[in-house]
Amino acid sequence: MSTENKIAFIAVTQNGKDLAVNIKEILGEGDIYITDKLSNKTNKEIYKIIEGRLSDFTAKLFKEYEILIFIMATGIVVRSIASHIKSKFEDPAILVIDEKGKNVISLLSGHMGGANEMTTHISNLIDANPVITTATDVNSKSSLDIIAKNLNAHIDNFRENVKDVNYLLVNKGKVGLYIDGNYKVDTRGFITIKNIDEFHSLNDLDKIVYITNKDNINVEDSRLIKVVPKDIVIGMGCRRNTPYENINNALEDILKKYNIDKKAIRKIGSVEVKKDEQGIIKLSEILKVPFETISIEEIKKIEDKFEKSEFVKKSIGVYCVAEPVAYILSDKNLIVTKHKYKGITFSIGRIDI
Repeated sequence: MSTENKIAFIAVTQNGKDLAVNIKEILGEGDIYITDKLSNKTNKEIYKIIEGRLSDFTAKLFKEYEILIFIMATGIVVRSIASHIKSKFEDPAILVIDEKGKNVISLLSGHMGGANEMTTHISNLIDANPVITTATDVNSKSSLDIIAKNLNAHIDNFRENVKDVNYLLVNKGKVGLYIDGNYKVDTRGFITIKNIDEFHSLNDLDKIVYITNKDNINVEDSRLIKVVPKDIVIGMGCRRNTPYENINNALEDILKKYNIDKKAIRKIGSVEVKKDEQGIIKLSEILKVPFETISIEEIKKIEDKFEKSEFVKKSIGVYCVAEPVAYILSDKNLIVTKHKYKGITFSIGRIDI
């Protein structure tokens, strides 16, 4: 389980501090915060100090960490975080562990923040009892927000649709699920739909969740909630100073040609010499996706797999850009070969999720 060094342990007793050290050693990451009083009895170099009142200091922790693990009484934690809570879509995951390590409680942001997943993970590591109270989990059912998180997916009207679907799942409602593609999805609680033509005959369903990266799905139904996995990567090359408008128009053309939803784009990429290309930078900003560059050395290793251009070779030092970039960014899963536009080339890959 990757946590990307965004974990903070907070302890206010000696036993709590010792447990934090133990869990950190097992996980191999995280910062440990202790009181100034505790720091006088130990090696200060491996700890950070809680400055002032814990309830005030928690504001700093909310901003800097994705997972907060409090090793203390639940009451103290509740009072400390109460004034800093915003929403489950913004708050960090909050876990509470008693100082003997008997129970690990998922207190806040169980789904979107990952508190439930981390609770289960730590409980397994230290042989503790996981305490998870989210309704879908205790009823052994999946949830729309977890599906979206695992697929890094876009859903229009996200909060409203998540609330509606999850309510139906835990209250014996009927929610259909159609998976268009090879996606790994927890289907517990859903009524899986195998054939797209079944939509018109399933009148007893309250909602229908449709997972696809396609733009046009040819289904019109007021019950439909489209889930768009962000699994598409765009490799591209262009002449120096190509306007954003030209790049965007070309991109929309190729997406339309292959019926790919623009919201499915996870990242765009090009060769490293294009790192300051303003048209591509603007495209990434408007799409709100990362712009990644691949080194000439990396492209040279695989350029023989693709169509070569002497012009491109003379210009930047490699024979091709769009295809090798998409190939690398998608972990060798190229789904659309090079398409040429005026001064622009595109290729498309898909990440397996």
